[in-house]
Amino acid sequence: MEPSEQLPGRRVNPFEVALWVFGVLAIAAAVWGAGWANGTLSLANGGYYCDAMGNCAERYDYVQVHTVLGLAPPVMTAGLLSIVVALAIRAWPAVRPVHGRVGL
Repeated sequence: MEPSEQLPGRRVNPFEVALWVFGVLAIAAAVWGAGWANGTLSLANGGYYCDAMGNCAERYDYVQVHTVLGLAPPVMTAGLLSIVVALAIRAWPAVRPVHGRVGL
């Protein structure tokens, strides 16, 4: 059965799609980045890599790791906030009043 041309179809809001995509990507990046940075700084590897010859070198750039650790919480917050806003945009038509203005 094909949709009637008289019934208004539900159009996709590109801003809502962008909020969902940004939210998911930001949360995933924050979780992955924090895991990577914490794994790099863990006491198990001490931040150094030693080859079979005994030559040791640092495995990470200090500034890069601490930048990721500093940015992970705000990026996570931005991702969660964008998902909340996308849900609010989706819920807005359900909670707004259906009737028009009431005259005195």
